Amino acid sequence: MGTYRIAIQYMFKRKLWHWQIVPGFVSLLLGALIFGAAYLFGDNLGGILSNWYPWTFGAAFVAKFFGIIGKILIVVSGLFLYRYVLLIIISPFLSLLSEKVEKIYRNDPHFNPPLFSLKRMFRDIRRGIFLALRNLSREIFYILLLLLVGLIPGLGLLTTPLTFAVQSYYAGFANMDFTNERYKNTQERIQFVKNHRGLAIGNGLVFLGLLFIPIIGLFLAPTLGVIAATIDVLDEEEMSIA
Repeated sequence: MGTYRIAIQYMFKRKLWHWQIVPGFVSLLLGALIFGAAYLFGDNLGGILSNWYPWTFGAAFVAKFFGIIGKILIVVSGLFLYRYVLLIIISPFLSLLSEKVEKIYRNDPHFNPPLFSLKRMFRDIRRGIFLALRNLSREIFYILLLLLVGLIPGLGLLTTPLTFAVQSYYAGFANMDFTNERYKNTQERIQFVKNHRGLAIGNGLVFLGLLFIPIIGLFLAPTLGVIAATIDVLDEEEMSIA
């Protein structure tokens, strides 16, 4: 959480606020699609679920209840996919932002990030797709595994916090990778995040929390997440050198 406060300071004191515009509006658009789908199709999904209810007594209440459940399922599923779609769409932009943050962090006039190019943009998109597919498959696997574990009596209470921890880890992983990809190969990037699970989970936890704040949270989450993760990674690199 502390690094997010620093990220907010970077945003305004270092005049990075204009970097917020593109990721913010893309994030809002995706959020609007998710919540719009929940509003339009939540009752239909709830109707399908309520068909399993075999009695007429209380059928209206059950239908309304499952209508709410249907909306919640669409929102939860949408926000799960949101992170990966967002990563693919705006990864070139967030990669440039991470470099800008590093230049401010290092305060070194000789540090010059690479200039924008179409070749680099397609490389960043390709990297975003690879990372999204890799992490998505692993995240789904671990969540399904936790759901199975939750069926064991006495262990069900652990399922929800551990599932949120898994989602936070992979959200933080994605944010940290915008810095790591400049200096490490794929295996080194993966190992770095494994060695700093706490940082990844902490970054992703705040990032996911922001998504549940209407409009403002969705607008700020992508940029603040990357700025905070960049600072976290650079701090760890500095500590390893010292």
